[in-house]
Formats: sequence, structure tokens, C-alpha cells
Amino acid sequence: MEMQKRYDPKTSEKKWQDYWQENKVHKFDIETEKTLVIDTPPPFTSGVPHMGHVLWWTWNDIIARFKRMNGFSVLLPQGWDCHGLPTELKVEKDYRIKKSDKEVFLKACKEWTGVCITSMKKYMNSIGYSSDWDYEYTTDSPEYMGFVQKTLVNLFNKGLIERTEHPIMWCTKCSTTLAKAEVGYVEKNGVLYYIRLDVEGGEKITIATTRPEMMAACVAVFVNPTDDAHADMAGKSVKIPIFGQEVKIMANPDVDVGFGTGVVYLCTYGDEMDIKWQKRYGLPSINLIDSHGKLNENAKQFAGMKIADARIKIVEELGMMGLVEKEEKFMHNVLCHTERSACLNPIEFIQMKQWAIKVKDASKDVLAISSDVNWFPEHMKIRLDNWVNSMDWDWVFSRQRVYGTPIPFWYCDKCDKIYPAEKFPVDTSLEKHALEKCECGGAITGEKDVCDGWIDSSITPLVVSGYWRNNPLHAKLYPSDLRQQGHDIIRTWAYYTILRCFLETGQKPWKNILINSLILGPDGREMHKSLGNVVLPDEILLKHGADTLRTGLIMLGLYSGDAAFNWQNMEFSYKFSTKLWNIFRFFASNSDGAEATTTTASTVDKWILSRLNRTIAGVTKDLETYQFAHAFELLHDFVWHEVADNYLEFVKYRLYSGVEKESAQSTLHTVILGCVKMLAPFMPHITEEMYQAHFRQFENKASVHNTRWPELNEALINQDAEGAGEAAKSIVSAIRKFKTSNSLPLNAEIKQLVIECKDDDLAKIAKILKDVGGVMNVKDMRLGTILDRKSVTDVPEIGAKLLIVTK
Repeated sequence: MEMQKRYDPKTSEKKWQDYWQENKVHKFDIETEKTLVIDTPPPFTSGVPHMGHVLWWTWNDIIARFKRMNGFSVLLPQGWDCHGLPTELKVEKDYRIKKSDKEVFLKACKEWTGVCITSMKKYMNSIGYSSDWDYEYTTDSPEYMGFVQKTLVNLFNKGLIERTEHPIMWCTKCSTTLAKAEVGYVEKNGVLYYIRLDVEGGEKITIATTRPEMMAACVAVFVNPTDDAHADMAGKSVKIPIFGQEVKIMANPDVDVGFGTGVVYLCTYGDEMDIKWQKRYGLPSINLIDSHGKLNENAKQFAGMKIADARIKIVEELGMMGLVEKEEKFMHNVLCHTERSACLNPIEFIQMKQWAIKVKDASKDVLAISSDVNWFPEHMKIRLDNWVNSMDWDWVFSRQRVYGTPIPFWYCDKCDKIYPAEKFPVDTSLEKHALEKCECGGAITGEKDVCDGWIDSSITPLVVSGYWRNNPLHAKLYPSDLRQQGHDIIRTWAYYTILRCFLETGQKPWKNILINSLILGPDGREMHKSLGNVVLPDEILLKHGADTLRTGLIMLGLYSGDAAFNWQNMEFSYKFSTKLWNIFRFFASNSDGAEATTTTASTVDKWILSRLNRTIAGVTKDLETYQFAHAFELLHDFVWHEVADNYLEFVKYRLYSGVEKESAQSTLHTVILGCVKMLAPFMPHITEEMYQAHFRQFENKASVHNTRWPELNEALINQDAEGAGEAAKSIVSAIRKFKTSNSLPLNAEIKQLVIECKDDDLAKIAKILKDVGGVMNVKDMRLGTILDRKSVTDVPEIGAKLLIVTK
């Protein structure tokens, strides 16, 4: 194959991507004895990949390519998480279609999702992602949704699904229920209102609250029993202004005496704490806010007002009554809708009938299963443990949306009896149940809500293994060997997958889980458009190509902590690929078609082969334990500093003069091929270009990615040769400095070189005299004592001295 003078990723990368697809280089063969399955959580179909996607794909791809070269048939499937609120919002905005026109709306959602998948798939191919696309799946396909529904019915039959009315987290902007994993606290500006209340017997007590609009739903006032200022009021009644209800003052040790006045009121429901306390003390519940974020009839004259408007009006009225003692502006954490759509709207807690999985009962099982999975890094497991131990809510999975997996149940509108589906997929909102009436006489109604998207994406190990199709080889592919994901979704994807797969199979979903960290903006903050610190993958991909992008991200580390994007890494990676290509071109043009032999006449040959095998050992160990950054560091240091800076300089005179030429060519062949193979998982395109241009004629494999990983030859690890090689490097470096400081060209002839060294180093240095002489153009070279101490050149690295005579 004709060799490029300068490697051009723009033409080369697309060529090899097409070649891999056409020749099925990454084809998974289930019949192979050694298989490896990577459970790849399907990315949401946003259509626009970010740096996190590229890092995720690159890590998976490195693992897959490395394992294939070690004799494994690797299943690297690709799925697409299609359902989600962002898609519905996009369709409503851009297509101007309302959800009420369900059939048309769903068609538009699938159309938009298809566009996004095409875009993301093209992008994945452009970075060299080695998926077997025959195993592609989408969560909105009838088969996938049918399997999701079947697993839900299985949970129902185990008594783990219920439809019940209880406080749920509701986003009034998105008009949907949310799971705990979809919300988070956001710091916002607020006002703390100090409101005076009348206590029986003529006393007064002042509460501090950020939500005076909840006053109509007040069912108790709490004081801390250790609060000397207020504890004696416990047991007395207090009258709520405007709305007139009388409630008890109760002692509650959880009240923060240092917040506000140390007195709070409980309203159903202002926040999560209200729910806990309402249940703990057996208090009544007053539903105050509707699904549109407005106050209902229980708010009396304020009914129909939006929450913010009602707050203003109620404070005004309290002020006119002389009950507002003061208002304090402050920053506080507000529970908001933070997952995916990032609307950041404050969450309301309202009473509504919803479908839920009883997850609290499974907490011990999830913790046990998690402990049976190998975590990389190990400390990331504590995040899952903390999340599971904090679970105080069941998983409410029904969503008031359209584009999602239909919930496969009917229910009686009179007695609430649940009727599970028996055939899948099914949409009970459109299909009637076989029975028209329940045994109690009530009507059997189909469920209009759909499933939370995490219900879909939490069963991927069951899908990729073939469990969902009753594949007889399922046992071989389940549990998956590996799941790789970000630390920010441990409480969602990791937790939900462990939970759902265990409840379905009684087994863990994977043997190992690898956690990556987040790529921050160059300024060290999270990338966000509003901060102007977003770096898009195309900025590197279009300029320098996929291999530069991949290795530049690998250099960030991201194994145990978040890291800021670094442009210097990208520039280094590009320069390294240029250096690598130049090394290869020099080797190939001087190889004369020779391949590796066992002949190594020179000590520096033995030195570089020893260093090569140490590098093979280190890189192999690193890749087995997912230390990608360190593995790549070992490789680029070896290639740049050992091979390019030193060994090539040692052998150039042999290649040009013919002295021990075959040994040099053979050693170069072994070293360069070893480097090409080890770099292949990191830089799949440029290494393929090198392999096809030169090495394929010797190995006759369709691709470098079909070859075997370099085998460690411990017999070639030679401490004496390495010591001699390091001495040669130090001596040559000292001579070069001498020539430069004396304004001599590097190829200037040295008439005589005397090396004075320690007695212990005589044998070592004697072995490399010939190599040093050849590199530095020395005519007469020997070991001995230097008499003229005025002209000595020191070699401090090895404690030697040189006498260099040029005239």
C-alpha cells in the first residue's frame, strides 16, 4: 500500500471505518470459547454528543479492542434510550403538535428520535467505535417495550407493584411525576417570613417559614423539647390566621433551634420533611396544590392562584393584620427537577394515585448484590451504598406523558383491583380488557400513564445477553462482564439496573463496574452554555481527527476524580501521532522487507527489547485494571523517548553503513510492531494505516485489531542490557552537549574519545563502545584514565568522565 508522506486523519480515518464495517472486523461470535460482554447503558437520543459521550465511548472501545486482541469475542452492543420528556418538549416546540393528538404526536416523537439516532451513530463511527451494529436496539421498539412490560407484570405477581395514593414529587412545569433520582437541590434566593400566631390563653408564638402560601394546609406547629424559649408551649393549641383552623403545638426533637425562631409549622406538603413528620405523628393531610401548580379549593379565597401569586397575596393580608414581624432575604436549597430536561423548576408534593415499585424491601438485596460486583475504583461503591441506605420512598414510575412504554395494567375505578396484561406489547389506554366489569361492578379502566424512562434502560443486561428472547446461550452471556458509566448516574443507572435485574433473575447484572468521572470546562467548572465554557468534540475531531480526540481525553485521567478539559493534551496527542508516523516511515523505508528474527548482535538491541517487554507488561497490567491514562503514558514515553530519541539514533549508522544491519532491522520490526499493536486500542486509525502499509504482509490478518496482543517475553528482560543502554544514552547526551557548546555539527568527527569510569562499570560500558562510536562518529574510542583533567566532560548520571578530542 502506498505510504502517505504526512499522515492525514481526514482521509485515513473514514477509509478504515468503512473498511472495518465492510469486513465485519468487530463481529461478535457467540460460539467462541472466550466471550466478553460489555453492558453499554444506552445514551439518551439527544442527537448532539458531548465530551462525556466521547469519553464513555472511548473507554468502552479501548476495552473491547484490547480484549479482542487477547482472544476474546467481544459483544459491544449499542442501544438507544428513546423515551423521555426532552423529546416531547422538542416535538411540541418544533413540530407544533399537541400531546392530545396521541397518534400524530407519537409518530413525530419517533421521527425526531430516528434523526437523533442517525446523527449519534454517525458520530460514534467517526471516533472509531467498534460496536457490532447487528446488536443495536431501541427502547421504543415494540419488542423492547413488550419485554419491559413483561418484567413489570412479573414484579406485580411478586407483590412488588402497587397503585396507591400518596405524596409524590411533581413538576408543575413539565406536568409529570418524578422519581427521587430525577430531582436535586438547587441553591436559590428566598425570603424567610416571621409570622406571629395566637396561642390559647393569650400567648403568642412566631414561626419562620419560606412558604406562607401553604398556611391553609397547616396541621401542626413544632417546637424542640430542648428549646427553653418555647418547649413549655407544647400541647397547647394555636390558631392559624386567615384560614382559622386550630392545630396543636407539638414537641419534635428534629426541629432546628438555630433556624429562624426555632418554631416551624407543618403543612401538607411543603417539603420532604413535612411528609416524614406527618406520617410519624399521624397527622391529617390537606391537599392544597393541584397538578397545574395552583392552589385548590382548600385555599378558600386564594383558590386558582399560582403558587407565587398566592404567596404575595397571603403575605400582604398577613401584613395588614399586623402578623408579619419581619422578612429576611437568604440563599437556601430548593428541591428542583434536575434530571435530563434541566428545567430546574421547584418540586411540589401533591397527593395523586401513582404506580410504584416497592424498593425499600429490596434494599438489603441490592446492597448484597452490589458487594458481589467488583467496583473500579472501589471507593465509588460507597455512593451506591449511601443512596440505598437513604431510600425512604418507593420508586414511583408512572409518568403523565405520552412517549413512553405504556404501563401494562388495567384497574377497577371502584375498588382499585389491578388487572395485569398477559400479552405484550400492550397499550391498555387503547385496548379494552377482556372483562367489561370488575367483580365489584366497577368499570375496568386502562392506564393512560407511561413508564419512567429508567424503567426501560435499567434492564439492558437482560437485553444484550439474549435473556429477553429466551436465548439458550443466555447463561453464557449473563451476568455481563462489565458495565462502564459515570459517577453522576450511580444512583440511577447503576442502582436501578441492579434492582431490576435482581428482582427479575435473582442474580447480579454484571461482574464488574467501571466508573468514570466528569470532564469539566477548561475553567474547572461544569461545562454549561451559560458559562461559555463548553468545548464540543467537533472542535478537535474536524481539526486533528479521532485518534487525537480519543487520546487527548484519555490523558485527562478521570478514573478517580473529575478533571478540567485541557487543550494542551489535544495538541500533545496530535504531535505524538505525527511523531509516531515519522518513526514508522523511517522504519518502513529502511526495513528492506525484513521481519523479526531472533538475532540481536548489539547490546542496544537487547536494551530496547528489554524496555519493550517491560512496557508490554506495564501496559497489559494497566489495561486489565482500566488504568488507561497510565497505560498511554507508558506507551508515548517509550515511543517518543526510548525509541525515537535514542534507539533510532543508535541504529541509523547501522542501517546506512550496513554494519549489523539485519539485527537492527529485525529489532526495529519487533519494536515498531509491538508499539503499533499496543497503541491500536487507543489510536485505532493510524495504527491500522501502519499495519496495512507494512506489517500485514507478514501476519496476513485482515486488520491490526484482529491480531494478537504482544506477548510478554520475560527472557528478553535484561537488567544488564538496560544498564548498558542507559549508560550509552548518558554518554551520547554528554557528547552532543559538547558538540553544541563548541559550535560543532552533531555529525562532526571525533578523533579520539576516552571514557573514564568506575571499575564496576567497565564491563557495562565496554559493551556499548561500538554503538556510541557509531552514533557520534568516533574514530578512536577506549576506556582508560584521563590525564588531562582540564578538558574533561562530566557524565554525572553514571559517574563517568570523557576526554573528547576533535582535532
